[in-house]
Amino acid sequence: MRGRRRSKAKTRIPLAVVAGFVPIATFAYEGFKVGGLPNAGARMAQRLTGYDSTAHVFIWQELMKGWGPIVTGLVVHKLAQKFGLNRAIARAGIPFVSI
Repeated sequence: MRGRRRSKAKTRIPLAVVAGFVPIATFAYEGFKVGGLPNAGARMAQRLTGYDSTAHVFIWQELMKGWGPIVTGLVVHKLAQKFGLNRAIARAGIPFVSI
């Protein structure tokens, strides 16, 4: 009797984690429209580190606005993995996507 063959795991993009970066990207894009690439980079760094480089202060609210959605996306992805939603998506034949 032959054993089951296993296929190599394919690369998947976790949508919940990617969605956590959308608020940071929109905040940076708004800064890009106003002040160009340097302002976009400063705003992105502000959301990821909490440090405002123009006022030279640390702002906890900006840090939470940046990391809150990312951590939420990671938790949602972990729960989807635990309940088998990602496995069901893979079995349905949907390529490159997981929750």
